[in-house]
Amino acid sequence: MLNTPQRNSLTNVLCMLEERLRQAEAWLPGVEETGLLYHRSLRLPQEQRELAARIIAMALDEIAQVAREFDLAPSEDNLAAVVGAGMSLMWADLVDTRSDKLNRFGAVDPRLAQQLDPHLDRLIELTLLLSSLVRGKSIEQPPDETPRQNLTEVRD
Repeated sequence: MLNTPQRNSLTNVLCMLEERLRQAEAWLPGVEETGLLYHRSLRLPQEQRELAARIIAMALDEIAQVAREFDLAPSEDNLAAVVGAGMSLMWADLVDTRSDKLNRFGAVDPRLAQQLDPHLDRLIELTLLLSSLVRGKSIEQPPDETPRQNLTEVRD
């Protein structure tokens, strides 16, 4: 009933939906995530959490039914490729955050390049190294592990 591109499209969309549903399901018990620059929490009363869990279960059942009816095979992702692709995207975003690019958001303090760009350059270097490493490229020498001033500290 489906040609190959149609099957691939349906599989991809349902796979993405399943991933998001399973992430939501994992957050329902009240798991909180905290990083250096973010905090995530699910603020729902218990009654809404329980209802959300039932809705998620129904959606997962529906996905399973569609997968059976259309004989959709699960995809297998190489997480190294996922990490590598994510680091490549972040490399591009970091380059676009350098001081000379921030002028699109307003006037840039002339001191910003000296203070910000070395940190961004280091992050760019590290994202490229990680991307290369997880893609199986040999890295002859690990990056300099000397702590840089202010890299481990988040300021308001």
